[in-house]
Amino acid sequence: MIKPFYLLLFFLFLSAPIASTLASGRTSVVSLLTDDEYDRYKKKGDDFFKEGRYLEARRQYQNCLEVPGFENDIYAKEQIEECTKGLALRQQATDALAQNKGQEAIRLFGQLLNLNPDDAVTKTQLADYYEREGNQLFNQKKYIPARESYTQALKYTTTRQETLRLQIRTIDNLLKPSKQVGLKVATGLVAVGAGAFALLLRNDFQNKMGTLSQISQTVDPSGTGIIDNPDAYRQYNDAYNAAESAQKRNGLYKASIGIAAVATVAELYLLLHKSPKTPRATGFHWQPSSQSFGLAIRYTF
Repeated sequence: MIKPFYLLLFFLFLSAPIASTLASGRTSVVSLLTDDEYDRYKKKGDDFFKEGRYLEARRQYQNCLEVPGFENDIYAKEQIEECTKGLALRQQATDALAQNKGQEAIRLFGQLLNLNPDDAVTKTQLADYYEREGNQLFNQKKYIPARESYTQALKYTTTRQETLRLQIRTIDNLLKPSKQVGLKVATGLVAVGAGAFALLLRNDFQNKMGTLSQISQTVDPSGTGIIDNPDAYRQYNDAYNAAESAQKRNGLYKASIGIAAVATVAELYLLLHKSPKTPRATGFHWQPSSQSFGLAIRYTF
């Protein structure tokens, strides 16, 4: 009876370390599985957050807190607060757009990008807003502000770059002045400038002659040609020299009149001989859509 008892003790002694090792291994496996589950939820949450999908991201961070051992995880709790803030800002921006408060919506979108610079959803909303605004301005023929809106939209999209650049090029072409208009403006300016200069010369000569005549009648009322007073003679001599100098510019006056006449004739010619209009092309054409973003197709008959 003694031998079986010792054998039992011997077997119990040998099995104790094995059981302890198995229990320890099981704990390690459970811990590893728990960490993997947390990391999986966290990664999904981070991916959603980066895209600006705050509702889905918040759900994943809440799942992180449900993993055993991570009930008080600081990172998950902070991200849940950030997601809640992002959802509130987006709702406010959406409401502002619905009430046609564009500037208020832009301000709120800016706060969203400060919260999350990688927010793809907000960037898309901004690109849509600016492109839609640009299309409306374009159809109102307000080309310069329309161009500014398209330029703003370019900052927030990578998928519609070519469409926006096409619209900007269209505006640039519309804003280019035609060569004939430039010539008309130039000839008009030359005609006005030359005429004004000729008039100035003519008035100056007449004023100088009037002054000379007035002084002559004062210092020599009898017209003898003799002026005894030195001061009076000096005054008469200055007036005479001024009138003579003005008369010498008579050639310049005639040249100015000629230039003004030629420029006027040239301007009349350009007005009467308009450049032939390009025949209206038929077919499909692209133009900005006034109701949404993108391009619309128009057919010209």
